[in-house]
Amino acid sequence: MMENIFNDLMNKFIEEINKHENISKIQKSLVDPLIRYTFNKIYPYLILVSVIFLLIFILSLSILLLQIKQFRSIDLNYS
Repeated sequence: MMENIFNDLMNKFIEEINKHENISKIQKSLVDPLIRYTFNKIYPYLILVSVIFLLIFILSLSILLLQIKQFRSIDLNYS
C-alpha cells in the first residue's frame, strides 16, 4: 500500500518536472544560478592553472632549444 502511494507520488512528481514550463523555471531559478556561482568561484583557479601551464610550456620549450643549441655546439667541436 505505502509502496503504491510512493510510486504514484513519484510518477506525478516526474510528470510535473518534465513539463516544459517547469523545466524552464527550474533552469532559470536553480540551474543557471548554480552554474554562474560555480564558475565565479572556480574562475581564479582556471586563470592560475592556465598561467602555470603557459609558464611550464615556455620553460619546456626554452630547455629544448638550449639542449638543441648545446648538442649542435658539441657536434661542431668534434667535427
